[in-house]
Amino acid sequence: MLARPVLPFRSLSLAALAALIAVGVSLALAAPAHAQFAFGSVATEGDAQAGWVTEVNSPLGSTEQQSIGLFVNGTSASDFSDAARAIFVGVPGPPPVTPPSFDFKVFTVGGSGGSPRLVLRLSDGGRIELRPVSLEAGAWTHVDGTGSDWENRGGLCGDLLDGRTYAELLNCHPGAQVTRVEVINDSGWLHLGGFQLLVDNISYGGETVSAPPPPVLGETVGLARVSGQVIVRYPGRGRRGQIVRLRGNSTLPVGSVIDSRRGRVQLESSKGGKRRHRGVFRGGTFKVKQGGAQGGLTDVVLRGGLFGCSAKASGDAHAAALTTTRRLWGRGRGRFRTRGRSSSGSVRGTKWLTVDSCKGTLTVVVEGVVVVRDFTTGETVEVKAGERYFASVR
Repeated sequence: MLARPVLPFRSLSLAALAALIAVGVSLALAAPAHAQFAFGSVATEGDAQAGWVTEVNSPLGSTEQQSIGLFVNGTSASDFSDAARAIFVGVPGPPPVTPPSFDFKVFTVGGSGGSPRLVLRLSDGGRIELRPVSLEAGAWTHVDGTGSDWENRGGLCGDLLDGRTYAELLNCHPGAQVTRVEVINDSGWLHLGGFQLLVDNISYGGETVSAPPPPVLGETVGLARVSGQVIVRYPGRGRRGQIVRLRGNSTLPVGSVIDSRRGRVQLESSKGGKRRHRGVFRGGTFKVKQGGAQGGLTDVVLRGGLFGCSAKASGDAHAAALTTTRRLWGRGRGRFRTRGRSSSGSVRGTKWLTVDSCKGTLTVVVEGVVVVRDFTTGETVEVKAGERYFASVR
């Protein structure tokens, strides 16, 4: 079996394991996991993509024809920098009594290289991992956590890398709480030229995830890559935030920044209940904002630096020649409002362009109507198809 590279480890004898189990501090008796286990987000590192994709031949028990796609593109047997992962929420607390499990499908045969693996990260700094040993191309495989396909990192047992059961490994981490659950693909180093796998029916603590959740008013939105390259940065995870190169679609927290300069995306937000706003955006970078009131009004705020504006104002001709603009095309129905430097525009069944420059914000309407709020004059102007409005900087 080909296994992914690991750090040096110390093994634990079966006798020592039995002694640990006999101590009686067994996490197998812990209370059930949080009932709100759900898909949270995807993340990527290096040359990788992740997101929910359509899969016509879904595994038995899946509620929709969507599965989580995790793609990595390793360039050599020493390329360990690429990873795609699905991250789940609603897990803090003791490990569940029932072992987790999941289904997966690959399009490559051979050793797994450790992918896909379901990882429970624990409060003592350790983790336990469920993974298959080998891969069968083109077929859904169920990884049943009741078997001996678990490995351990840290805790009282050090690193136990083969053939352990869930119950054995829980006793390696007495009193530890689960802090995060994720499914990872990082075996591009083993399957060069592109390694894609699908995961579905991720079960944890009596809950099973088989489809992405709908957007939640004021909290999350849905984003689907229509074409090209789409990069998302989530808020609140480190200085730069968590990054994902999107494949398919995913749920995003409000406050995420979407780079669609080389791609096209469909954004879906909630109006409350089952009603949705839907818009398609391209050609720019923007931040998504939404409050819980005003019918779910969704702000699309242009991002990206406007370099050289201060130099232009001071008369520095050379620096002024380097000034930039930022822009965003949109087409949508529902309550969307684009915000630039000098104005905002609320749309009504519209195709429109917003362009920011050092001089101000230009709104160009191709279809429908945009109601522009000029931040400089305080005026509200209705701009119809074939018209444009420029809000200048004071």
